[in-house]
Amino acid sequence: MAEKRIVSNLALEQYHLGELSAEESASVRGELARSAELRARLAALEESDRQILEAHPVEAMTAQIRERAEQRRVEAQEKERFRAGRRFSRPLTWGLSAAAMVLAVFSIVVSVEQPRSDATRLKGLTPHLSVFRKTLAGGAEELRAGAEARQGDILQLSYVAAGARYGVIFSIDGRGSVTWHLPQTSSGTAPDLDQEGSVALPSAYELDDAPSFERFFLVYGSTPFAVEDVARAAADLASRVSSAARDSLTLPRGLGQYSLLVKKKG
Repeated sequence: MAEKRIVSNLALEQYHLGELSAEESASVRGELARSAELRARLAALEESDRQILEAHPVEAMTAQIRERAEQRRVEAQEKERFRAGRRFSRPLTWGLSAAAMVLAVFSIVVSVEQPRSDATRLKGLTPHLSVFRKTLAGGAEELRAGAEARQGDILQLSYVAAGARYGVIFSIDGRGSVTWHLPQTSSGTAPDLDQEGSVALPSAYELDDAPSFERFFLVYGSTPFAVEDVARAAADLASRVSSAARDSLTLPRGLGQYSLLVKKKG
């Protein structure tokens, strides 16, 4: 009989958000298959997310964006300390696809103030993505992992390098399409990442009608790497649409990954 593993609330939430490695995700899935109590806890998390989304409609206020950015920094610090204590491997996050997007004729201006001191600016942070949606009031709201989006939504991507020197950004959608955002081609060498806090990509994107989900990925490293190596991993994951919304990329040694999943509605 397989040994029962105790899955903490944090580990279950990371699984729900897609922030565990492939090995860790497989372990949690095994426990979910064995434990009705664990499945009930996961269902409660999903219901809580749904209620939060219903209770907080779209509002684009710069103050809210800054508050959410600060909250993300604190959460990143806590998760990093947790992973260090448990010797977790590099997590993966979820994201939106750009094959399901068309280039918009404007970009969303997202102003998030960042501390400038080299000694404190990136302390405790890990590389990550943020996704903002343009609102009717002309502002922007941040989409957290698992948030819902619709065809026609205008999205702006930004990243925090947090010390990672090179990186690429792409997305996979519910059709299994891969779209490249940084660079805009799947060849060459990964570009340098800007270290100055939260960095918005030059253009915003309009979501198309791809179903189910959009998942954005940031893949990063401390040394230059070939975009083609990541493109192969992206194509492999995209070919398995049923698991592309949750599974990790299989990457060359030395590369980290972060993803952010947005659910498609309508």
